[in-house]
Parts: sequence; structure tokens; C-alpha cells
Amino acid sequence: MKSPVDLHIHSCLSPCADDDMTPWNIVGMAKLKGLAAVAVCDHNSARNLPAACKAGREYGVCVLPGIEVTSREDVHLLCYFETLSQAMDMGMRIEREQPHIKNKPELFGHQILVDEDDTFLGEAEHLLLAACNLSISDLAQAAWELGGVMVPAHINKGANSLLPVLGMLPENIALPTVEIFRTVPHRAAGKLCLHASDAHTLVDIREAEDACVLELQELTPAALIQVLRKGKGET
Repeated sequence: MKSPVDLHIHSCLSPCADDDMTPWNIVGMAKLKGLAAVAVCDHNSARNLPAACKAGREYGVCVLPGIEVTSREDVHLLCYFETLSQAMDMGMRIEREQPHIKNKPELFGHQILVDEDDTFLGEAEHLLLAACNLSISDLAQAAWELGGVMVPAHINKGANSLLPVLGMLPENIALPTVEIFRTVPHRAAGKLCLHASDAHTLVDIREAEDACVLELQELTPAALIQVLRKGKGET
């Protein structure tokens, strides 16, 4: 089935996102906009994913658990998983590998934590934007071993993107799928090329008619992971 998806959205846990980007608001907006699936990918944390997954079950939107990890090279990488538990395991590993620099909300923004019903729990204290001590290769292997996949984020965009930082796609790392910044012309030969909103506000979440469309056998996280791990071709 052809499914419109937006696989790069930040919740209120990411300091760069609006405070009203709660998981339930995100999934509810995705439902209103006609999206079949979304991925909530906060910076270096999976802590708001339980709420996103519960909202997905309630609203009938497929939620792919994700994290946007900042590697040791300062490259943003989207790590996707079939299950919430896999994503939470990855999140704990990333937190152990991050420097615990205290966040300054007045400078970087709030890092709002919610429970699975979207109730405010508090704020993450350490700055989630800081790079972890894991390389691109480390993260690709860790995601794959957990049953997921790593997709370099907005590879052609600029700061924190794979091509501007490294100058090339690494040949020694399996990268079946990449995310591209759609407004900058780019073709990654032999890769599945995604585009997404990288939304930090509710209004920025993609409308179905403007979204990336994936051919899925069924509308489940497992089917999405299968497509992303296989790669090949373009959307």
C-alpha cells in the first residue's frame, strides 16, 4: 500500500521544539493531516516515545519509534526501531555516552518530559543537543543489532549533516536509506531517499499530499523497518 509518512518530528523533549509539541498533539495533528505513519525523533533521547506510541494506538496512526542521535563526528543520525523497548534500550545507551552538561532553558529551550498520557513530568536536566561519544559506525551497528536501522539525517542540508561534515557517504558503513533535504537538489545513487518535515512546530508537520510516500506491505513499524533496511530506489 502507498502510505504518506513523516519520519522526522521533534517533540517538546527536544529543546529546539515548541513546548506544545507533545506526543499526543503530534500524533493527533498527523491524523488530521492524513498521514499514515510518523516517527517522533528527539535529540539523543527516547523518553517521550511511550506517549507517542500510546497516542498512535489511540488515533490509529502508525508510530515508528525513533531517536535523532548526534554522533561523535557531530553528525545527526536518525535511528529507527520496530519496538518501543528497542528504542528505549538505544536511548539509555546514548545517555550513558553523552556529557552531562546542564541545560540552560533560557538559552537552548525547554526539554519537557511527559508520561504516556501526555501529563507533564518535569524537564530533562542535561543538555540533549550535545554529541555522544559514539561514532557513525558505532551507531549504525548498534541500531542494526537491536533490529533497527540508522538513516543519516538531511545529508545535504548543512551543519550537522553527513555530506558537509565528511564530504562523502562512507563506503565502509551500510547505509541503505538516507534522508535528504528536499529543497536542495541531490541524488544518492542506489539509496532509498526519504524526505521529512524535521518539524519543530505542529504546523510544520507534513500534509499527506506533500509527504514522502512509501510502499508498505502493511502499516506497521515492522514493515517500515523492513523497507528502510532494504533501501534501494527513491521515493
